[in-house]
Amino acid sequence: MSAITYDVKTNGKVKLSEKEQADLTRAFQHTPPVFQLLSQLRTRRFGRGFTYETGETEIHPATGLPQFLPEGEFKYKSQQDPTPLTEVQEALVLWAAGGPNGQIVMDLPCGVDMATFLCVAGRTIPGPCNDSQVHFFVVNDRGTFFWKPTRKREKPVEIEGPDDYYKILQWYRDGLIQLSEKRIDLSWGVPNRLMGAWQWNFNKPGTTIIIPVGEIALEQINLLLTFYEWAGWYIVDDDGEPNVGEDFLREHKNLTLPYPHKKFEELCLQASDYVVGHAIGNAKLAAEALGLGYWNFCGFAEDLVLGSLPEIANGLGFTYNEVNGQRYSLGREGVFESWGFPAPWWNSVDELVDAVVDYRYGKKGDFFGKGGASGSELDELPFKKEQLDSFRGNPRLRYEDWTIEAVKRDLRHNVEKYGRYPVNFSAMQCNFMIQLHNVDVDYYDKFYVPGYITDRIRNHDEIWH
Repeated sequence: MSAITYDVKTNGKVKLSEKEQADLTRAFQHTPPVFQLLSQLRTRRFGRGFTYETGETEIHPATGLPQFLPEGEFKYKSQQDPTPLTEVQEALVLWAAGGPNGQIVMDLPCGVDMATFLCVAGRTIPGPCNDSQVHFFVVNDRGTFFWKPTRKREKPVEIEGPDDYYKILQWYRDGLIQLSEKRIDLSWGVPNRLMGAWQWNFNKPGTTIIIPVGEIALEQINLLLTFYEWAGWYIVDDDGEPNVGEDFLREHKNLTLPYPHKKFEELCLQASDYVVGHAIGNAKLAAEALGLGYWNFCGFAEDLVLGSLPEIANGLGFTYNEVNGQRYSLGREGVFESWGFPAPWWNSVDELVDAVVDYRYGKKGDFFGKGGASGSELDELPFKKEQLDSFRGNPRLRYEDWTIEAVKRDLRHNVEKYGRYPVNFSAMQCNFMIQLHNVDVDYYDKFYVPGYITDRIRNHDEIWH
């Protein structure tokens, strides 16, 4: 059984200093509106303490690996010391990327699979069935962290004004779990440019790296419940064989539409990827508003970052299984665990499917009641009490026994035939990240025409430090 919990501990309400309150007020009340930010949105990759094309060999401070670029057209060595993001800045960018922002509206009728929701806590990003399965690893000068903010919600809109600004730091501090006092052991100098040929200044001092990791198996299994019970679909293998078996199809005439397993897994993969895209987009807008530099990128080896290539680097330290020579990331036990199978925390397929089904119910079996595995509750929000009391006992908020059996048969078929579930992809996905830093304005003044450095960037120290 998975050991993951969303019971985030707190040491009490954060008391903001005058400067922290002023910085948060500036961010919420005195940064440009979204349309102005969109007009100025630019990647600015060169930060304080960075270099380009100096013709000198460097030893990367985090990995100890040498890296070398011949002297070139953009030869430059920053004369400014690396300047880390402030705690408030890092907290704001993380919150924008995927922090709490109230309770979801949940405006589906019971008659169209309202039970599909996996979480009722709202975030600044969407999620398929609100699964909330994209989480963030954070790397900065203090080390490597996992950020898991609370799923408790107090109001429809959590931040209504200045009296709520403290929550940004509250969620940030309470949700950070330190995994290492060191930066992640990745840099441009790893073999074969596995971090990407373009990431010369990756993971340098002063930078903050936000690494979104999406877990796709919880929603993939959840979606099977919908397909079988509500849509009349059944999943078929490459050879057309139904995953549930011909005997099951004969007994359940309502299953009329065969759907290829590969396409189904592609759908679930894409559903997770778009959430990561939203997170990175939000982080970019926040960085632009705060006058920070950043670049977002893919083009790196996912297995390297997650930890499935320990012979090269530890990365995020995920465990993995190996099937037919292919490695599949499972997660980091006790931190962020996948809902794929096999994994050390699941004893059987049946246990796994039952856990997915039960994820939306509280300890007393009520729909998003107290103590449920999702860590989120319906008792206070969003519905009026009489409406909640009326619909919570609706039988359509529970999947039928035959549906649950169909999903178990589906997974057993794949595990017996292919050795794992999901079949075609790792349950853990990491293909997009963003690095943030303070911009070296002198570099852009030297090489670029005016207009690429905003006043927020040029006057950054005066405003924030």
